[in-house]
Amino acid sequence: MRKRLIRAALAFVVAAGLCAAAWSLPPVRTVLLDSFTRRQAAYIELYFTENPRFDGASVLVPFAVNDHGSGSRSLVATLTVEAANGNVLATETYPVEPHQGAAVPVTARIRAKGTDVALVRVSLTGHPQTLHFRFGRPPEL
Repeated sequence: MRKRLIRAALAFVVAAGLCAAAWSLPPVRTVLLDSFTRRQAAYIELYFTENPRFDGASVLVPFAVNDHGSGSRSLVATLTVEAANGNVLATETYPVEPHQGAAVPVTARIRAKGTDVALVRVSLTGHPQTLHFRFGRPPEL
């Protein structure tokens, strides 16, 4: 009886050691985590940090990009300024170097060709995220 107990304890210690060794290998850990946990999908967050505002003949557009696991090394933000009638007054692109899990603030300055600026759009090239900000008072209901 005592020999069986010692063998069982020894087998348990060996099994625990093998499990610990396997868990320390990143590929094994990834497969095990994928098998019994739900992992969050990677995404990129795009948002205004403040409302866009006028600065003389330019529009200042403060926004941030936060990469949550997409692995992108560089992104391109496209800013468009439109008039009230929908005509595009100016378009500029800004390179953004994302940092994994940390917001990267950007304050873009875009010169407007006219004083009829009504809308600012921000988009990430190759990604579905877009922002828009409409100047002026909200429509009356």
